[in-house]
Amino acid sequence: MEKIILSICISSFNKGNRCRQLVENILEIEDDRYNVFICDDCSEDETIHKLCLLKSSKVTLVQNKNNFGACKNWYRTIECGNGEYILHVLDRDDILVKSIKMIIDTLEKHPVGAGYIGKSAMSIADKKRNTEKYAVLKEGKDAFLTMAGVPVHPTGFLVKRTEWKNGNYKRFFYRDEKYGIYPHSYVLGMIALQNDMLYMPISFCNYLYRGENKQSGFYRRKDRKNYWWLPENVMETSNRMLLELYKYADKSCQIEFIIRRFYDGLYRATISYKNTVKSKKEMEHYGLDVREISNLELWIISFYYFFSFLPVIDALEINNKMKLKMKAAGKLMCHIKKIWTEE
Repeated sequence: MEKIILSICISSFNKGNRCRQLVENILEIEDDRYNVFICDDCSEDETIHKLCLLKSSKVTLVQNKNNFGACKNWYRTIECGNGEYILHVLDRDDILVKSIKMIIDTLEKHPVGAGYIGKSAMSIADKKRNTEKYAVLKEGKDAFLTMAGVPVHPTGFLVKRTEWKNGNYKRFFYRDEKYGIYPHSYVLGMIALQNDMLYMPISFCNYLYRGENKQSGFYRRKDRKNYWWLPENVMETSNRMLLELYKYADKSCQIEFIIRRFYDGLYRATISYKNTVKSKKEMEHYGLDVREISNLELWIISFYYFFSFLPVIDALEINNKMKLKMKAAGKLMCHIKKIWTEE
């Protein structure tokens, strides 16, 4: 048998038909260098029955004895893989399966510690690489500035199994009250410090619901209807990850890291937010109405973001905090101009 280069590990819960179709599509790839693991989080419907109908030596089905919830099950799913690399996928997502062979071929040519496959918030962080099929980021500054603290969707997260086993990453998945709902983003940052990273900004994942339940509950806070893409949540998420990860960065790139993450969050809280709420497909996904966001509203959000960022700078253990605040103010003013030109 060929060496298993890639384990495609799928987190499953209450989407039997969707998950089965996803796996059947993957199995159409004739290649002995991959296998598939499904980790089901105690589905309450007929998911397990439907998945048991998958008859292939490439597929292993694991069922949790208890329901762990999304983030913890993501961790358990990644733990299942036995290939050289593990690719995390959610059962509700469409993926471009023909890209899997390209991923495997790339990994054989360029060994890395981890990476991300797909268009994501990283496209804001590193626009110069958007037109490339893939880039190998040099360990340390280059990889850290691109990968660390950039929110990513779980589908597309890639990690070398030995790196995963040797790292202490469980806390990011098991303590969402501290680290939030983007545990993969912390892992990418930590691994980037000492490993080359793979970045493939290709069209790989369509993460809109296509089942009977068109509304997403996971990314909404339990105590209120407050979705992850709303400006206040973008601010909280960005600042939380920045405060956790900046201290691991080399001092030579700490300032650049802080300013990059500030601008990334500012962009997502304004321009990306505007694009989300005017998209009919996106709003149908969340069960909300389409609406237009004015420049005035975006400017207000931008200034609010900036002033909420100042206490974050004060909390950092770095010198020249005033200089850093001035840099952030400069980014803010450039962004205000950008909002006007993108109208």
